[in-house]
Amino acid sequence: MILVADSGSSKTDWWLSNGKEVNTRFESVGLNPTFCTQDFIVETLNKTFSSDDIKTITKIFFYGAGCRSKDEIARVKNALTIVFPDAESMVDHDIKGSAIATCGNKEGIACILGTGSNVCLWNGADVMPQIPVFGMGYIIGDDGSGSHLGKTLLRKYLYNEMPADLRNELIEMDINKTNIVENVYGKEGANRYLASFARFIQDRKTHPFLQELVKECFHVFFKTHIVKYDNYQTLPVNFVGSIAFIFEEQLKEVAAEYGAHVGVVIKKPIDNLLKFHLPDIN
Repeated sequence: MILVADSGSSKTDWWLSNGKEVNTRFESVGLNPTFCTQDFIVETLNKTFSSDDIKTITKIFFYGAGCRSKDEIARVKNALTIVFPDAESMVDHDIKGSAIATCGNKEGIACILGTGSNVCLWNGADVMPQIPVFGMGYIIGDDGSGSHLGKTLLRKYLYNEMPADLRNELIEMDINKTNIVENVYGKEGANRYLASFARFIQDRKTHPFLQELVKECFHVFFKTHIVKYDNYQTLPVNFVGSIAFIFEEQLKEVAAEYGAHVGVVIKKPIDNLLKFHLPDIN
């Protein structure tokens, strides 16, 4: 059996296949090695997979957020080896998985806009050297992501820079400085906490203030990342991730302001990753 995974900071999509058809598909929590220890990854894997699955899996393709350095990749690969001792495993960054899923064998710019964000130039076979660098995480980077949207919303709430109707809704939800500080600075998973407010925005995405907030964050993403590529106006700019999928209309509006063309927008890359590794699958 072959296992393909696409892991973000919030959740991991798993597909288990015999090579001809999808046998099982399921989700687990995100396994970003920037935030997760090897022991946590092992524990999650043991909870996610049955002993029968573990015995039958012979090959694993894992694309994950945070799988950048040798140490981070080793943390995930060691965990996979502990749980699946008889399986051959490949671990790579989720930005490569996103490029495969959206660009295939053609040149393009591949972007992730989910809980976090990232971008790369894909030459049709591999990721080109980064300009400026791989994603820097929610404190320094993650522009345009769910955590960026949440952080921007909370800043405007705390600094009283939003309309009264939205502010009153957050007050009724018991969102205040004390619990914001506790969740952002006092607990693990601050990026997921911030990104959780993307749902608040999504549920009210026709509100003019929130439409502008989303575009404000997308402008930061384009100015910081996309325009750094010389050929960004001629190559398709492709996206994966829930934020890109949900706010596709605003994304295309912002892209047009920079003369960029949005190509493929998909919520989850796992379908295309499975077809890439298992071309004969039905």
